Amino acid sequence: MKGIFNRYLIAKVVLDLPVLILAYSFSFIVNLKFKNSVPNAEQLIFIATSIFTWYLSARISKLNTDRRFNKFAEEIIFITYTLVIFSIIQSSCIFFFKLFIYYNAQFFLTYILTLYFLLFIAKYAVRKYLHAFTNKGKIFERVLLISASEYANHFHDVISKHSFYGFQCIGAVNESNEGFTNCPYIGKPNDLVNILATNLVDEVIIALPQEKEKEINDIITICNQSNLKVRIIPDFLHFSTSPMLIENIGVIPVISQQELPLDEWVNQLVKRVFDIVFSLLFFICIASWLFPIIAIVIKIGSKGPVFYKQKRWGLNNTHIDVYKFRTMYFQVETFTPDGKFIQTEEHDARVTPFGKFLRKTSIDEFPQFYNVLKGDMSVVGPRPHSIPHNLESLNFVVSYTLRHIIKPGITGWAQVNGYRGITKNHFEMQNRVNYDLYYIRKWNFWLDCQIVLQTIFNLLKGDDNVY
Repeated sequence: MKGIFNRYLIAKVVLDLPVLILAYSFSFIVNLKFKNSVPNAEQLIFIATSIFTWYLSARISKLNTDRRFNKFAEEIIFITYTLVIFSIIQSSCIFFFKLFIYYNAQFFLTYILTLYFLLFIAKYAVRKYLHAFTNKGKIFERVLLISASEYANHFHDVISKHSFYGFQCIGAVNESNEGFTNCPYIGKPNDLVNILATNLVDEVIIALPQEKEKEINDIITICNQSNLKVRIIPDFLHFSTSPMLIENIGVIPVISQQELPLDEWVNQLVKRVFDIVFSLLFFICIASWLFPIIAIVIKIGSKGPVFYKQKRWGLNNTHIDVYKFRTMYFQVETFTPDGKFIQTEEHDARVTPFGKFLRKTSIDEFPQFYNVLKGDMSVVGPRPHSIPHNLESLNFVVSYTLRHIIKPGITGWAQVNGYRGITKNHFEMQNRVNYDLYYIRKWNFWLDCQIVLQTIFNLLKGDDNVY
């Protein structure tokens, strides 16, 4: 199966060539004054430099890396990033070879925009072509998971839900067979040699705690003897406060912690400028006409204020007032008699008919752009939870408060990866926090752009987990 996925990566690279030529041809035809006025030599130079520059730019940006496990929004961001690099280098080539005599700014802009559109179509088509084969079960990698039941069941659910990942879990291996429901249990680690001999396996995934170092090494040795690819899901939650860099002292691998990206003042400035510009554009282009309409409908539908204000934890656990459109009937109960916070559930009688629409579309969160302008929140960051929810999560979620070392956001990495709305169990909350911590460690401007883009896609298609 590895050969098929390799051909998928090759197709992504090769397809860029006809796209470049088509974009040039279209731009040449549209700009009529170029016809019969550009010598063939100059045309060949422009095309040749474009091809070289594009593949150089794609190499720098890692555009054609295998991203079948990620959202298409990430690929759009990398296309944009690559085009920025390409535009800079190619415009330098135009100046160096004096091609600006024939190719002016109008032509170049048409060329870049056409190239962007065609690349979008081509990359999406290749991705969907691969998805079509994986969804039909024609291509996949058979995976053996060595893990406890809770993680094994969750992993099985993920790859079943996202069949386009191209994985088929043949079973799980663990010391005990207790708790295995969705993922089939097929034996103990001591039986691994026989399991591999009697089952067709392409890859082994190890998700064991760090204290089982000897068992992990034994499993890797067995897999190496069988020439099997091994992936290890590390147990590094205690390193979650900062990004990690693996270095070598001689031949000894050493994990060192680095500063968080948002510890640097330049990155803080970039993020704050993005927040302000994005929020101002939102209020000017959308809120200026949408908010009055929503306010009128809320007032007509039920008595009470238009906006709802709730105390939540912000940066460094400080309390902030988070604003939302009111979606529930006025003065309804939000706590049980014993003081436990009541999460909103499907068909919740407390939610108004119009409130259901606002919550389903996430429009009820739009007033939080005011929090962004105030500086309490960011456009992208860990979603702020209610204070009772925070206090409850402190008892069972590892590194929970670390998500508050940056400002909370209107949308976040956890939300665009499926952890939006109600959390049904402790495992889901832990995964949500893990996504938040990943975002904090890996922040960059392009990741924020990707999350915003993916959030827009999710709003358009809807989310079944939001009530």
